[in-house]
Amino acid sequence: MKRTRSFPLSKVAILLSSALMAQNAIASLTPTILSFEDNNRPSWINNGLITNKRAINGEHSLLWQWNANEQLVIEKNFTRYDDAEARKLYGSSATQIISFWLYNETPSSFPAKLTLSKGNGEYPRHKDINLNFTGWRNVTLSLENDFKPSVPMQLGKIMLTAPKSGSGNLYLDRVMISIDDSRYQWSDDQVTTRYPVEEIDFNLPSVLPDVSAEEREAVELIKSTFIAEMGAGTNNITNLETSFSRFNINKTNGTIRGRHLITDVQQVPYQPKHLNSIDKADYDQYAILGDSDGDGQKQAGYAKLMLELGKSYNSVSSSADKARIAEMYTLMVEHMFDQGFVDGSALGTTHHWGYSGRWWYLSALLMEEPLREAGLLDKTYRALLWFSREFRDRGFEMEVTPSSTDMDFFNTLSKQNLAMILLNPNEKERVALLHKYSKFLSETIDRNPPAYNDGFRPDGTAWRHKGNYPGYAFPALASLGELTYLMKSEAFGVSTGALDTIKKAMISAWVYTNPYVPLGLVGRHPFTDLQTKSFANGMKTLALSYPSLDKELASIYLQVTEQSRAQSVSIFGEYVDPAKLPEGSWSFNGGAFAIHRVDERMAVFKGYNQDVWSSEIYSKDNRFGRYQSHGSVHVVPRGDAVEHGYQQEGWDWNRNPGATTIHLDLADLESPKSSTLMLRSDDGLSGVTSLEQAHTLFSFKHKAPQNLDRFEPSFVMNKHAIATDKYIYLTGNNISNQDRMHNTETTLFQLAIRSGKGIYINGTRYANATLERTLKSGDWIIDDNNIGYYLVSTDEVKVRRGPQTSKHNKTEAVTNGNFSSAWIDHGTMPDKAKYEYIMVMETNPTEMAQLVQSFKAAPRFVTLQSDNQRQVIRDKQTNLYGYTSFSDVTFNQGYLTSVNKPSQTLLRMDTAKQLMTLSGASMVLNYEKDSNNNPLETSVPAPVELNYTVKGKWVLEQGNAEVVISGDETNVTMISDYGMPNEITLATDSIPMIPLEPSTPVDPDIPMIPLEPSTPVEPEPTPPPSNGGGSGGSSTPFITLALAALAIIRSRR
Repeated sequence: MKRTRSFPLSKVAILLSSALMAQNAIASLTPTILSFEDNNRPSWINNGLITNKRAINGEHSLLWQWNANEQLVIEKNFTRYDDAEARKLYGSSATQIISFWLYNETPSSFPAKLTLSKGNGEYPRHKDINLNFTGWRNVTLSLENDFKPSVPMQLGKIMLTAPKSGSGNLYLDRVMISIDDSRYQWSDDQVTTRYPVEEIDFNLPSVLPDVSAEEREAVELIKSTFIAEMGAGTNNITNLETSFSRFNINKTNGTIRGRHLITDVQQVPYQPKHLNSIDKADYDQYAILGDSDGDGQKQAGYAKLMLELGKSYNSVSSSADKARIAEMYTLMVEHMFDQGFVDGSALGTTHHWGYSGRWWYLSALLMEEPLREAGLLDKTYRALLWFSREFRDRGFEMEVTPSSTDMDFFNTLSKQNLAMILLNPNEKERVALLHKYSKFLSETIDRNPPAYNDGFRPDGTAWRHKGNYPGYAFPALASLGELTYLMKSEAFGVSTGALDTIKKAMISAWVYTNPYVPLGLVGRHPFTDLQTKSFANGMKTLALSYPSLDKELASIYLQVTEQSRAQSVSIFGEYVDPAKLPEGSWSFNGGAFAIHRVDERMAVFKGYNQDVWSSEIYSKDNRFGRYQSHGSVHVVPRGDAVEHGYQQEGWDWNRNPGATTIHLDLADLESPKSSTLMLRSDDGLSGVTSLEQAHTLFSFKHKAPQNLDRFEPSFVMNKHAIATDKYIYLTGNNISNQDRMHNTETTLFQLAIRSGKGIYINGTRYANATLERTLKSGDWIIDDNNIGYYLVSTDEVKVRRGPQTSKHNKTEAVTNGNFSSAWIDHGTMPDKAKYEYIMVMETNPTEMAQLVQSFKAAPRFVTLQSDNQRQVIRDKQTNLYGYTSFSDVTFNQGYLTSVNKPSQTLLRMDTAKQLMTLSGASMVLNYEKDSNNNPLETSVPAPVELNYTVKGKWVLEQGNAEVVISGDETNVTMISDYGMPNEITLATDSIPMIPLEPSTPVDPDIPMIPLEPSTPVEPEPTPPPSNGGGSGGSSTPFITLALAALAIIRSRR
C-alpha cells in the first residue's frame, strides 16, 4: 500500500495546497443562479419587465415582449469549467451546463436562437430553441458537449434572439450556470442535445384485427382487477385537502400557479449542499414529484397524492366528495402540464423516471373518467407515453433486447405499462398491445439474459448492476407477481415458463434470507432491513397466477407472513399448510455464495471472482464495504439482525465474520475512486457446490488488484469451507502479503454486546463489558449467539470485548458501540499463513467441551491434500470428500484422481451399498469475453464440461453424465450450466482401494481441555447435548486399510 506515516516539509506544502484546492472545489460547485425577485429589472439584462403573473424560482419572472429579430441580452462573467475540471469538482461524470426556463403564451412556428459568447461577443456559439409550445419549458445544455465548438472559457454574454417573424410574450426565469451529471441533458421538441432519447414505437401492424368478445371481456376483467388490487383510499376528505394545500395550487383567471415541480434527479444541477442561503431558500420551496427529495427539505410526494386521490375517488360514495376529489386531481394534472410535464418536453432530464413518475400512471387509470370529462385524458396518455421513453428498449416497446429484463422497469414501471396500455384510446391498439406485452414478458423473463445485464439467472440469482442484488430484485419480484396475476387470462396470460422463473427467484430469496438479507449480500446498503416479507404479496399473487394454485409458493407465503392453515382458505380458496423453514444446502454461483441451513440458523459463504463483484461501493454508500465478499462465512440466527448483535454503530468494517482481511484505518479502507467501485478479480476464483441438498463446499482464491490505490497488490490467499449438519470446517492457506504496517486477520465473529449475553472461553463465561484475551490452537470459544469455534490449528486468536469507534457507511458520521469480537491474528507481512478451525452453528458449553474432546481424540474433519491449486477435505463421519480445483489438477487422496477445470466437487461414498454420489460445479460462469475481460454484449454463458477421472470401475446409476470405464479407472464427463451443481450417482461391483490418509496425531503441545471450567462462574441452566453432537468414529490407518481390504473381497450381488 502506498501510504506514509511521516511527511517531509515538501509534502506538508503539497497537503496545504491540496486543502486549499478542496476549499475552492466546494465553492466552485455553487451554481450561479439569476432570478428576478427585485422590483426593478437587473442591470445585467437589457430588456423585459418584472412580473408576478408566473414564476419558477420565487414569486417573479421576467416578461419579454418580443418582436421579430429582437435580442434579449444578459451580460455577466461566469466561471467556466471544462468537463475534466467538472469531474474533479463533482467526483463523477460531470459537465457544466446552462439551464433556464421559458414560458410561452402563444406557439411560434419559428425558433428563437440562443447565443453564448465572450463578453465582447467573440467566439459565439449558437443553438436553436423551438417555440412551438405553450406553458413552461426547460432548456438544459452542456457548455462543452452540446455546442460545436464548445462554449468559450471566458463566458460573458448570453443572448436570446427572437424568431425572424411575428411577436409574442416569453417569460424567463431561473437562469443557471452549474455543474450537472453528464448523463442528464436530453433532447426534446424544443432543443437538440447529444442525447436524442428516442420516442417509443410499438411497431404495430397498420391494419389490426377486430376485437373479439372474449378479448373485450378479458380487458375489462384486467382493468377491474387492477383497480380493486390498488385498494381502497381514505374517506377523510379533510386529510386529502390538507395534503393538497401543501402544494399551493390555485387557478385564477385561467392562470394556474403552484410550487415549482421537479423530479428527484432534477435536483442535481442545483448542487443543493453548495447553494447560497438566498437560492437555497427559493429552492426549498420546490415540490418533488416522487416520494422523497433525499433530505426532507422540500414538499415531496406529489404523484403519491395523485394516487391517493384516485383510490379515494373509487372508494367514496358521496357525489360531493367525488366531485371535490376530481377537482383537486384535475388541478394537479393541469399544474403538471403547465410546469412542462407534457409530450415533447424533456425538463432537462427525467432520468430514473420510474421512481418519480410511477404513481402518476396508476392514478390516471383510477381517474380515467374525471380526466375524460375534463378533456385531459388524451394529453395524459401522450405525456405518459413520452416520459416512458427512457425505458423504450428496456420494456415499453415490448421487444426482447439484451437489456429488456431491467429490474428498475420491473419494479417501478411494469404495472405502470399495463395501466398505460389500458388508457390507450384505441380499442384495437389496446388489445394488440396487451397481446404484445404478454408475449414480451413471457420471452424476456424466461431466459438467461446475455452478458451482465439485469435479469433472472438459472440458479435463482436475480441481477441488477451486474450482480445478484436483493435491494433491486425484491421490489421487482413484488411487482412481477402482482402483474402476472392481473394479466392471468387465456388471452393475455404470461407463460408458465416465465412464472417458473419468477418462482425460482422468489424461493431462492426465501432460502438466502433469515428473514433479513445477510451482510454479504446487501450490495451498497449494509445493515439493511430488507426481508422476504417485502415481496410477500407478489408471492401470493404469483401462486394464484398459475392455471391452478401453486401450493409450494402458497405454503411459503403463509410461512413468510406467519399465517395458518385455517387462514389459507380465505386467501387461496383451499387448505394449504404453511411451509417449514428451509433446511439443507444451496449453491448460487451466479452470486458466488452458498447457503447452509440447520433449524433456524443460516450460514452464508461469500466470495467474488471474475464475473461476480466483491461489493458495490458508491461515493456516499457502503464507503467501507471492501471486505463484504472476502471469503466471509457468517452464521445468521433467525430474527432481527440488531437483536442478534449486527448493528452499524461502532461496527469495525474490517471484520466481517469469516473474512480474511488487512486491517486498515477507515481512510485507507474507503474506496480510492470518486465514483462507483464494483471490484471483480482478474485472476481470483470463487465457487460452491452442494450435494444431496445437505452438504456444502465453498472455496475462494483471492488475488488483490494490481493497480488500484489503497489496495495491497501482494495480498493473496486461499479459503475453503465444508458444511454438513451443524458443523462447518474452515481452512485457509497461502495467506500472504507485503504490508508492513497493518495486521492481516481472519475474523471469527463481531457482535454488539447485548444485555444478558456473554461468551465462553474453554468453558468459562465472560459477560463483562471489557475483556482482552489471547487464545491458541486447541482452545475453543462460544460467541454471544451461541456459535462455537474450535481452534484446530491457527495463529494467535485475539478476543476482545469493549467499545469501538467507527463511521457511518453513508454519512461518515462517527459512531460508537460496544462489541464482542474474536479474530485470528496473522500479523504483518504474513508468508503463507494457514488456519484450521471448526464452527458449530449452535451449541452450549457442555456440548462444546465434549465435541472438542472428541475431535482431539479422533478428528472428524481432515485436510488430506492442500496447495495453491487444489484441496481435498474429508468428513469421516459421513464419508464425504470435498475436492477443490483452481485449475486442471490431479489429486493423490480419495477417489478422484483428476479434474480438467476450475471446479468444486463433493463426493460421498456409501460403501455398504457400493454407491458414490458426486456433485460437480464449475467455478466459472463461462461468458465469452473481449480483451478487457468484459462479456460480449450478446454472450450467454455456455455450459462447462467437467471431465473427472475416478478410481475403480463405475457405471451410471442416476443422473446425467457420460461414464466410460478405462482400465482400472472411470472417466466421467458431466455438464455444469451457469455454475449449477450437476449431481449423479455411480455404482460399482468392487470398491477401489484408495491411498492411506496422512496421519494427523494430536499435537503434544496442545493440552486437553477439562470438561469443567477452571474458573467458577455463576450457575446457569445448560441444555443437553444435541443429537448431532458426535464426532465420528476413530479412523486410524489400520482401520482404513482393513476397510479397504474388506471392499476388495466384497462383490455386488
